[in-house]
Amino acid sequence: MNVTELVMHPAQLTHVETVRFHAEKKSQTVSREFNVEASTEGEHVDEKTGKSHIRIKVYNDDFWIEEEKVGVFEFGDEISDPQTVTRFMEVQGLRILWSYVREDLYSITAKMLEVPIMLPTIDVLQTVEKAQ
Repeated sequence: MNVTELVMHPAQLTHVETVRFHAEKKSQTVSREFNVEASTEGEHVDEKTGKSHIRIKVYNDDFWIEEEKVGVFEFGDEISDPQTVTRFMEVQGLRILWSYVREDLYSITAKMLEVPIMLPTIDVLQTVEKAQ
């Protein structure tokens, strides 16, 4: 595929930051099996801005890691419905910020554990459909 023109999305991610990170290794021998819990939250900031929060917890009996990231999105057009923006930010938090968290966890656990943790690639649409 040759891309000749970029088509910009009306909502652009302009800033990402880690607002919370906690980790603990409880054992020298760490199981490669782990549990993942995730949640997202959307926030309507003003008529042109929304925030997306993603929280991830990865754990087993040998370790736990929690991270929260926030992404700021700027909209090209004025936002008329704050509820639509909030829902959009929840979904985008999962779709876009998942890869940021995934990279963080891999980098940190490479220094912490014998075998780094690679969060799985997810099907965002099916994940959102099954979300509560």
